[in-house]
Amino acid sequence: MGICRSATYWYWTMSTTRSEEAYTDQIFDQEEEWQFLEKGILKKTCSARVCMTCQHFNYSSDKHCRTILSCHVHRRLIPHGDHLISRCHLWIQQREREIGWCPEVA
Repeated sequence: MGICRSATYWYWTMSTTRSEEAYTDQIFDQEEEWQFLEKGILKKTCSARVCMTCQHFNYSSDKHCRTILSCHVHRRLIPHGDHLISRCHLWIQQREREIGWCPEVA
């Protein structure tokens, strides 16, 4: 059964070479073994700067088709629901918003 990947994953995978692609698959397949973020890393916020809008946010599904939310900077899982109301001090804007969805077309 295949694993669903986010747009960030596909953008990253398509912009790498074959040898790097094998390495990224190893990284993303390890997400299921990652631990959850410790308390105190995520801070509650009322702005649009939440985990879900961060460049480092990713989601996939495990072998039981459950959604896995993760942060690739911390290499940790994000508790469900916290990706909508929290962020950490490493939040950065998604590249798609900075350069557009298809910068190569321009």
